[in-house]
Amino acid sequence: MPRVQRLSDLIEIQAEHAIYYGFGGLSSIGLGGFLIYYQGSGMFKPLGIIFILIGLPLLYIAGKALWKVKDVVGVAVICPFCETKNELLSKPDDDFPCEKCARMVPIANGEVMPVQQVRCGFCNELNYYSDKTEALLCEECNHEIPIGGDDDRPTKSIPKAYMLIDDEGLYELILVKGGRKEEDLISALQHMLALNRNQVKQMLEELPVTVLTGIPRKKAELLKAQLTMHDASVEFRPMEEARH
Repeated sequence: MPRVQRLSDLIEIQAEHAIYYGFGGLSSIGLGGFLIYYQGSGMFKPLGIIFILIGLPLLYIAGKALWKVKDVVGVAVICPFCETKNELLSKPDDDFPCEKCARMVPIANGEVMPVQQVRCGFCNELNYYSDKTEALLCEECNHEIPIGGDDDRPTKSIPKAYMLIDDEGLYELILVKGGRKEEDLISALQHMLALNRNQVKQMLEELPVTVLTGIPRKKAELLKAQLTMHDASVEFRPMEEARH
């Protein structure tokens, strides 16, 4: 599944470039001015001019990075589950996770598909599904919720091998290794953990690292599947507290 580019991701990347080049440019110009002002003769004057000439294009690159963000026009996609406005760089071609509720927003022909509501017969929790939903587990109690069909579509069901009804233990999700799709993984972790880009990058430098703790098995499996799509090596295991 291709990674959906969000407007916030572009703004953060361009801001990093602007800070990096802007700081380098100002430092270079400041050093050049210092050499010219306090050591105005000999070899220090031409050296100061060189530093200033280096700093000017760096400031230009920083300004260009900020200006690029100004010209970008995002596309607002409303999540049908929580009604959050997701700002994307372009119209989505495939499902993508909502920035707030992390549910997969169903997309068909570039448009958001309508969702329907159904209550779990075990815990009465409200759940959502669309025509693209192949199987539905209750978000609260993990029981299977049969999705009723019509004359043209049979009722969908979940194979017993994938049902998580009796497992009420808590698990921890561990990111063991990154992968080649680092940008995709960073984006996925940002939205999954509500962290900024620098925090995620620092996390990836300390692998293996525990991503989440105290989560049910169903959620651990779903999150593992999401991260595995981005070439990451992920595992989950029962928490020590859950074993006693």
